[in-house]
Amino acid sequence: MSGVSMVNLGLLREARSVYGAPRPARTEEPEKPVSPFEGALRQGLEKVNQAQIRAEKAMQAFAAGDVEDISEVAAAVSEAELALRFAVQVRDRILDSYNQLVRMSS
Repeated sequence: MSGVSMVNLGLLREARSVYGAPRPARTEEPEKPVSPFEGALRQGLEKVNQAQIRAEKAMQAFAAGDVEDISEVAAAVSEAELALRFAVQVRDRILDSYNQLVRMSS
């Protein structure tokens, strides 16, 4: 495994320790979003969750010896890592914007 793949796997494990294991996708229909923003946020978080699940399955398949090409595992893990980092950045921006609004109204 290359150094980049090891770093990605390490970051994914670190993210799992902070955020917990990815939850399986819901089978029932989620409730209707209240606003377009909420809908976009839910959709984005669902995509992040799906990427985490794909990476987890890829790592499990690799550990079981079912994967011949490690680049598939590395790609899935990299995608999950990037999606999670992006989600964290979005969360940070939302919280920053909220805090600015609270300061303005005080």
